[in-house]
Amino acid sequence: MLFKRAFSQTSKKLDFAKMSIIGRIGNDLVSQQGAKGTPFLKYNIAVQPQKDAETNWFNVVCFSEQQIKFMEEYVRKGALVYVEANVRTSNFEKEDGSKSYGVSFIQKNINVLQNGKEVAE
Repeated sequence: MLFKRAFSQTSKKLDFAKMSIIGRIGNDLVSQQGAKGTPFLKYNIAVQPQKDAETNWFNVVCFSEQQIKFMEEYVRKGALVYVEANVRTSNFEKEDGSKSYGVSFIQKNINVLQNGKEVAE
């Protein structure tokens, strides 16, 4: 009996970098608009892997209008969140001419595990 093995090739590009982050929102959420009027939300997440370990900070940007509305209404500084984000790297030249590299975390999904404390006004 003769067996044939079939291989297929797809034209879809499926390569991507994805990261899951569990940590606390470390600042007040900042709503902004891009050059073309596209709304986005910037915030950072503090992650401390062990009690006495150094805190790692991740800058996150959200472009989903639905998620932005939810976060502005319900999520506060100090909230414990689980975020799934796509990772993008970039390189740029500083004012002094030296090269620098950056990493951007583009939020795809967020789950609030515990909200931050409400601040009395």
